[in-house]
Amino acid sequence: MPTGCASSSTGSAVRCCWCGRTNPAAASPGRACTTMAGNGSNERLKTEVAQVLDDVHQLINGFADARRRYGALTATASVERERIIVTVDASGAVTAVDFAENVDDLGYTLIARGTVRAAQQAASEVKLRADELLAPLRAAQARLPVLADLIPGMPREPQVAPPPPALLTPPGERDAGLAPEPACDDPAAEIVRLQDRRAELYGTGAAEGRRVLAAVNADGVLIDLKFSSGIGDLDFDEIADAVTAASRAAVAEVARMVTALFAPLLRTDAAYPGPAATLAGIEQLRDQLR
Repeated sequence: MPTGCASSSTGSAVRCCWCGRTNPAAASPGRACTTMAGNGSNERLKTEVAQVLDDVHQLINGFADARRRYGALTATASVERERIIVTVDASGAVTAVDFAENVDDLGYTLIARGTVRAAQQAASEVKLRADELLAPLRAAQARLPVLADLIPGMPREPQVAPPPPALLTPPGERDAGLAPEPACDDPAAEIVRLQDRRAELYGTGAAEGRRVLAAVNADGVLIDLKFSSGIGDLDFDEIADAVTAASRAAVAEVARMVTALFAPLLRTDAAYPGPAATLAGIEQLRDQLR
């Protein structure tokens, strides 16, 4: 008899406890609550769980390798006849800016606009590369069965639509819009609400005594760049470094905002556990079936 299970009065069924929860990571051995089939189905379930565990471990190893490769991704774009060159990292955040010697022909307004345009082009390119890198792993993950496929009667978690892209509109050009919607009791609806709110977030950063001001969206992509009246005191190498520094500060700010936004979902009894918690739940099911 598996740990945490008890025979029915007929001896033909096994009752295993999930502690009243649909989350396998919250399994509590020793308490009976849901009914599964008898010995034959138990053996089938043991085989299927073992296969799922093997597939999940392979997937996690694949994601670990992809994460290393993802972290090394960069993309570079140039505009204005290569007088403005911007490099971004895997998330689309600016890591380097280079100005050609004749960039001063453009004037500061066109330089700022061109830098934003190049940054967004590079971010779009690096996103395509990242999607290509992760596509095989996402397909493999989609083929994995969910626990509801393995355990009869277990409810399926509601599907949540992919999050909307972060806005590229500069902060000063956005409409005030409607007031934020209140929090939802339904977990899936709350995730959708937070994803929509995240798409609107932006962070700002400054460098060189606020002579360079940058704004980035929730993905860290540069969406606005402004130079103050004292910008002429800096040479273009200094301006390029200041743009990178201001962008980095803006990325740090928006990262804190995103973390705070999703903090309520990170409680220990979250309805949508991370991969580690899900894997732990499947391994506990395997141990109960031994």
